[in-house]
Amino acid sequence: MRRISRTLRPRNGTMGALALLFTAGLTASPVMTTPAHAAYGPCTTTSWRDVPTLGGSNEYRIPARTGNGLSCYLRYAEGAASAVEELQKAIVICYSGTWASQRIANSGGTDGVYGTGTAEAVEWLQRNRLGLSGSADGVYGPDTRSRMLWPHYYDRGALLRSCSNPSTL
Repeated sequence: MRRISRTLRPRNGTMGALALLFTAGLTASPVMTTPAHAAYGPCTTTSWRDVPTLGGSNEYRIPARTGNGLSCYLRYAEGAASAVEELQKAIVICYSGTWASQRIANSGGTDGVYGTGTAEAVEWLQRNRLGLSGSADGVYGPDTRSRMLWPHYYDRGALLRSCSNPSTL
């Protein structure tokens, strides 16, 4: 008569359970994290911002989100055309002569499309002018907005060719 060791069964059961856990760990999908910009939602419009100064005020037109103010993002193939166009204007006017400005001009100009040219221009600005090289991703969001130069408008009409970075935006 053949004798089966009682100690062999628990080992086989333990090994089987470990193999199952190991296999499950290898096939489980990775944990996905949500990018920071997803909390804001895409820019759906533009917003006028008056910033009081000595002797008057400066007016800026900034990409915004309806009902959520300036906390929004623009990225490849997303965002309202008016919001993208204001971002492109800011790059062309306020960063004239840079690679980013040239990239916008060479990829359709201020056409309101957040395509490859605009994404690359934003990423270049993040790395080279805005101090965001550690998080440069070509996505326009609150950090990029708060560090960018924006063109001034006169009485919500004529676009002036001067730019500044108002700290209250």
